[in-house]
Amino acid sequence: AGPEGWAWLSGTGAACQPSRMNSLDGFVRIRTATFLDVPRLVELNALAYPDLIEDGVVFDAAQFESHIERFPEGQIVAEQDGVVAGALATLILPPKIDALAQHTWMGVTDGGTFERHDPTGRTLYLADIYVAPAFWGRGTSRALYAALFDACRRLRCDHVIAGGRLWGYADVATDMTADEYVRRVVRGELRDRVLQSQLRAGFAVRGILRGYLHDWRSLGFATLLEWQNPERRGAATTPRQHRPSWPVRY
Repeated sequence: AGPEGWAWLSGTGAACQPSRMNSLDGFVRIRTATFLDVPRLVELNALAYPDLIEDGVVFDAAQFESHIERFPEGQIVAEQDGVVAGALATLILPPKIDALAQHTWMGVTDGGTFERHDPTGRTLYLADIYVAPAFWGRGTSRALYAALFDACRRLRCDHVIAGGRLWGYADVATDMTADEYVRRVVRGELRDRVLQSQLRAGFAVRGILRGYLHDWRSLGFATLLEWQNPERRGAATTPRQHRPSWPVRY
């Protein structure tokens, strides 16, 4: 079960069109990453997380190459205006790993190498998703999330699990706990650009992860997020595990 037994419904993910999608500004072309994309992916990842570079959680070229070698169909890029505008990186966790338990980003991704990627697993883990700042608000992330959920269906995984850093929590940490912060964002009382985009995409909050990243913005806190594959709903979790404590719909 999730660390605090949370069970919030937050919408459903959109169906994916693997080749091209309409966006708010033109078309977004979705495809799997290749080794030729690696220099651009390194650039984009650093642009997306300039405050995390020194903490070793921004992918380098060797890590991107490792991801493509281990799990090419799980590394997806979005092209817009003829350039790679964003990307996501995933792995399939081994069956023995409880993805809904407490974990850290470094631990679950093996330091960003995806060393334990296991195609026999049932959990597609979203290790990273990022969009170049110049393409924010143009539908790129929406297309990537749709591609993510499409990949989950295609691979017949039970669900997608992710940890979402609480991007704005440091600003209010003296006034409330991370738990209260997340609940207020879900209710629409506070804004957090990362969590709100994840809720809009269709993720549900299952709990709070502590020490997930060494990150000053979130103070190490992250949401434990789940999207259940509707074609395999009920396979990943039991009704007891996801009994709603107080239902909230975003």
